[in-house]
Amino acid sequence: MKKYLLFLLLVVVYSACSKKVHQNAPCNPGMCTMMFATIGMHFVDKAGKDAVVKDFSAINLRTNKKIETQPIPGSNAGFHVIATDSNMKEFTNEGNDVKVTATDSATNQTKSVVVKLAGGCACHISKVSGPDTLAFD
Repeated sequence: MKKYLLFLLLVVVYSACSKKVHQNAPCNPGMCTMMFATIGMHFVDKAGKDAVVKDFSAINLRTNKKIETQPIPGSNAGFHVIATDSNMKEFTNEGNDVKVTATDSATNQTKSVVVKLAGGCACHISKVSGPDTLAFD
């Protein structure tokens, strides 16, 4: 009878420590800095000069939702914000592909590129992979 009770107790303790319980635990990334991270993309024309773009969009391909951001005051015409720390919870810890699309105002050429951004429980949003610059022809 004691062995049966001990076995039952072990089953209860093990199920309380299962991965499902830990997956619902709140994020605890540890010590974080007070900086505010921003991930952006620089758009240039074929001569390498800043390109004024229209119809800029950044779509999280995991959720198929547009990432909403605000422009940075005083930034140059060729730079657009893809995501900031305000968008961090929209991304997983491992990272998600984001399709960035823009049209060159001068030539009406539209180009897209995919970058991978990570967030989730991290202290700040980060770029895992992808280019920093998109050049129009």
